[in-house]
Amino acid sequence: MLDLFLKGGWVMYPLLVFSVFSLAVILERGFYFFRSRQRPDEFLKALGCEGKTGELTALRKNLMTQNVRGYLTQMTRAYLDCMGEDGASETLFVEGSEIIRKSEKRLSILASIAHLAPLCGLLGTVLGMIEVFRKLESIGGRADVGLLSGGIWVALLTTAFGLLVAIPTLIAHHYFSDLVSGRSEDLQFLISRLNVHTGATLSMLSRDDAENAYEAISAT
Repeated sequence: MLDLFLKGGWVMYPLLVFSVFSLAVILERGFYFFRSRQRPDEFLKALGCEGKTGELTALRKNLMTQNVRGYLTQMTRAYLDCMGEDGASETLFVEGSEIIRKSEKRLSILASIAHLAPLCGLLGTVLGMIEVFRKLESIGGRADVGLLSGGIWVALLTTAFGLLVAIPTLIAHHYFSDLVSGRSEDLQFLISRLNVHTGATLSMLSRDDAENAYEAISAT
């Protein structure tokens, strides 16, 4: 493997850097999602939200037993803290946006690597093919099957390594992105269930509504 890596030329080193960054982000994001994981149905059951109405004191007490790093715990805490206050929906929007922002953190790095790694590998292949044909020209253009085939497979090494880096990176990016989308839906569902349980009418504003509300507040 080391011999193949060295044969690929200088382009292999950026690909190696891409692979290290990709692995680091995948491990960090995997640990983050594992540490903050929660199932909405189990979480609501643990809170005692199966009934239509309930005591807020019991709700707060049950919340203390849940995973403090969980995204549902964070949103429930924000929900209970802003109940009865003006601008509660804006507060929930800010909290929800912060949870999603933390979940999306560094995913853009995976997307960039997934796009750049194949291009970097293709660049190495093109440069390798240029070198092959330059050598053919230097020997008078005579067909040399050994030189041609040997040069081509060496040139293709960078494309192969680029794809090896890009494919798992792209899979991880799509997987984590799906988790983020699922968490966004879970937050909406959580607020709806909490509204039913507490009798409140809070909601997470859409981005446009939140911006309009912010502009209205700023103007006063």
